[in-house]
Amino acid sequence: MRRWILLYGLFAALAVLALPGAAPAQAPGQIHYVTAGRGLTMPAAMLIRRALREAEAADATALVVELRGGGSLSSAWPLAREIANARVPVVAYIAPRGGQSGPVGTLLIAASHVAAMAPAATIGFAAPLVDVPAGFTPATQQLVVDDAARQMADWARARGRNAAWFEQAVRQGAVIDAERARGLEPPVIDIVAATRDELLTTLQGRQVTLADGSQRTLNTLGAQVRAVQPGVWEALGQILALPTVAFILFVLGGLAIYMELATPGVGVPGVTGALLVIAALIGFVLGEVRPLAVLLMAGGLVVVGLEHAVMSHGGMTLAGIVLLVLGALYLVDPARSPGLEVSYAAIGGIALALGGAAAGLLALAVRVRSRRPVTGQEAMIGQLAEVRKRIAPEGQIFFNGALWSAWSDEGPFEVGELVQVAGVEGLRVYVRRIPLESEAA
Repeated sequence: MRRWILLYGLFAALAVLALPGAAPAQAPGQIHYVTAGRGLTMPAAMLIRRALREAEAADATALVVELRGGGSLSSAWPLAREIANARVPVVAYIAPRGGQSGPVGTLLIAASHVAAMAPAATIGFAAPLVDVPAGFTPATQQLVVDDAARQMADWARARGRNAAWFEQAVRQGAVIDAERARGLEPPVIDIVAATRDELLTTLQGRQVTLADGSQRTLNTLGAQVRAVQPGVWEALGQILALPTVAFILFVLGGLAIYMELATPGVGVPGVTGALLVIAALIGFVLGEVRPLAVLLMAGGLVVVGLEHAVMSHGGMTLAGIVLLVLGALYLVDPARSPGLEVSYAAIGGIALALGGAAAGLLALAVRVRSRRPVTGQEAMIGQLAEVRKRIAPEGQIFFNGALWSAWSDEGPFEVGELVQVAGVEGLRVYVRRIPLESEAA
């Protein structure tokens, strides 16, 4: 009897342990964290894709994508679709405090399973979110806008967010900060978090539904955070893709090549300039800039270089600087890559540096031309010489380490007396008495 009681007790204990509510809590998995710290350029989008593949391969608890700055819409749209169809929960986090991510941030917020922003950060754009090429017919343009609005609204409804606001952002343009986005009903975002730690804490226990219909519960407390770091080439690509960096490298490379052409011979300036120009061209491709703007800047550098050959007293340099500034201002299409424009400080600094250099060279040229010649016969005029053979009116003087035949109508001049050179006729020198200070004045 006692044996049966023990068996019943054992079966009861096993049944209790088998109940779902009595199961031990599953240990938190790994959280993958990737940061686009210089905006969402083409290389940054490639880094996020790699992080997404690694998170899916590891069946991570979640992938957190932190976005700082704006970016390229042509890179953001495909990435947003991949995030929406991801096999792991994706959290979009717009940072830092007060950061502006523009329409790119709007896309990632709409597509992600959990949307978070730092306090005072903003998403949206004053213009419509969709940039339709001008060559499309009005009917085709409307189809593109309608498709984008429908896609954004579908993502928002699936996440329980404000579909009307996202549709307005697509069709008319809208800007909203983190606090207002969280306060709308339904909200535009899910979380307002000032730091990464606060974000991970707030994510604890949230349920998300993936594209295949499966549900995941986020267990982030105590989870290991794996930062997805860019490789050397990925980091270099992100730097070169910034139009401001590519612009500066292009100008410096052009100036270095000009220095090499001014002093013929393949040397350090030429090789360095070629490498800088190649790096800048790679950056222009990665940054998806306007080709016509690159041609304008190249023309500006050529015109600046012609100043040395034409000697236009600064006119060619001024024209080249104007072309360079216009090309830099036109380099980035603000409708396609908002937030990635060339820095006005960089444009102004380059223009002032080129203008200052041209002004300095012009002043130096004027000063050199105004100086008295220091070589040739003209340089002898006004110099002092010593009489070596009595001049009456013919004689000899010692000047610049040599004896010269001399004559004068102011003589006679005795040996050892100092005279002033007043003219040169072939190999004969005309001399005169040294004028007194009052006479010289």
